[in-house]
Amino acid sequence: MINDVMKVSWLLLSIWLVANANAASASARLYEDMSILTSQEHQGREAGNPTPNLTAQFLYERFQNLGIEVNYQSFEFKIGFFSKKLGHNVIATLPCTVDQCGKKLIITAHYDHLGGQGNSFYAGANDNATGTAALLAIAEALKEQTRFGDVIFLATDAEEKGLYGAKHYVSKADTKSYALNINLDMLAINNKNTLYALHDKRAKKFIKQFKQQDKSFKVFSTSSQFRLHKKLNDNRINWHKASDHYAFSLKKIPYIYLGMGIDDKHHTKKDTLDNMNFEKYQSVVESISDFIVSLAQVPLESTN
Repeated sequence: MINDVMKVSWLLLSIWLVANANAASASARLYEDMSILTSQEHQGREAGNPTPNLTAQFLYERFQNLGIEVNYQSFEFKIGFFSKKLGHNVIATLPCTVDQCGKKLIITAHYDHLGGQGNSFYAGANDNATGTAALLAIAEALKEQTRFGDVIFLATDAEEKGLYGAKHYVSKADTKSYALNINLDMLAINNKNTLYALHDKRAKKFIKQFKQQDKSFKVFSTSSQFRLHKKLNDNRINWHKASDHYAFSLKKIPYIYLGMGIDDKHHTKKDTLDNMNFEKYQSVVESISDFIVSLAQVPLESTN
C-alpha cells in the first residue's frame, strides 16, 4: 500500500515538474521573441521594403521551426499621392485535423511599426510586438491539438500605413469560409489590469466564452464604440477602424479585437519592453491562447 502511494506521489510530482518546466520554457520564449522584435537590429519594423525585412524573415523562420506551413504574401501600397512601396504579410496555417471541418479561424497581429535609424528607433513593444509574439506562442500551443477547422496566423505588414496588409489579405480570400477573426493589437495591460474586447455583434457568443475563463485580469467587452469611449473616458479613437479587424469587418467577417486601450506611450520611443509589465502581458497571452485552443477544438460555423 505504501509503495502504491509513493508511486502515485512520484507520478504527480513528475507531472507537476514537467508542467512547470514547460511553462517556464514558454515564458522564456515569449520574452526572447519580444526582446528580438523590439531590438535595435529590427530598427522599428517599418513597412515599405522591396523584400521581406528582418522581422518578416524572423517570423517566417519561427513558424517554420515550429513545423507550421508558412508563406509570404507581398503587396503594393500607396505612400502619398504618387509613390508606392511593397509590404509583406507572413501567413502560417495549421490545417484542420478531422474529416469534417468547420469554418476557418484567423488570428491577426500587425508586426510593422514606425521605424527609425541607428540608435534612434521606435521599439514598438506594446504596439505591436505584443500581438506578434502572441501569434507565435498561440501557434506553438495549438500545433499538437486536434483542430476542427483551419487556423490561420496572419502577421500583417503596413498596418500603421493604413491597414494595407489586412486589406490585401481579405481581397484575395474566400471570405465566406471564415468563421471569426481575432485581432491582437497592444496586449500589455497596465495598472487598470483590464483587457478590452471590442467585437462584432455576431461574435458575442465567442466573447462570452472568453469571459467565462478563469484569468488574473478583467475583461471589458462591448460591441458599442460609445460604451468603449465612455469606459476609457476618451473618444478620440474610432476603435472599430483602429486596427486590422476593420478590414475583416468590411468583408462581413465577425471579429474580436483584443487590446489594452489607451497607452500614453503609444507611438513614442518610451514604448519599450522595459516599460511593460511582462508578467501581466504573459498572463494575457496564456488566457488568449487557452481561448483560441478551445475555439479550435469545436467546428466553427460562420455567422455571416
